[in-house]
Amino acid sequence: MKEKLDWLVDSLMGVLVLGMTVVVSIAVFYRYVLDHPLSWTEEITRMFIVWLSFLGAYAAMRENKHIGFDLLVSKFSPRFKILTELAGQILIGIFLLVVTWQGFIFSYEFLEVTMPYTDIPIGWFYYSVFPVTGILMVTQTVISIIRTLKHRETAR
Repeated sequence: MKEKLDWLVDSLMGVLVLGMTVVVSIAVFYRYVLDHPLSWTEEITRMFIVWLSFLGAYAAMRENKHIGFDLLVSKFSPRFKILTELAGQILIGIFLLVVTWQGFIFSYEFLEVTMPYTDIPIGWFYYSVFPVTGILMVTQTVISIIRTLKHRETAR
């Protein structure tokens, strides 16, 4: 199931990149060739880049590609390294739960507010990125915690 979800997220990121390319190309064409700039292209592009950024953050988390400094941790004993990693994952999980919860609240508060040119509801299509990607990242964090605990058991 997780593999299918990850495939869906990766595919969605590809569609967002393609969509941004098309929308920006249309915007450039209308602005510089036809001398008639379109008002809606900036809103759509901004929405795409926000979703792409947050889905990309999930993908980086899934692949353990976020930046980390292990200069100090590399000096720890194997057991303390695992405990440090576990503590970090738990703190990340708590932070992500807060972001997800607040994202639900924020999205709900802006359900009736729309973008000026496209009339797209901000709460549904813009701020919903917080709870959606928050759930994905919390799930990934739980998976990482379980893996760390299993690794701890096998290291004994």
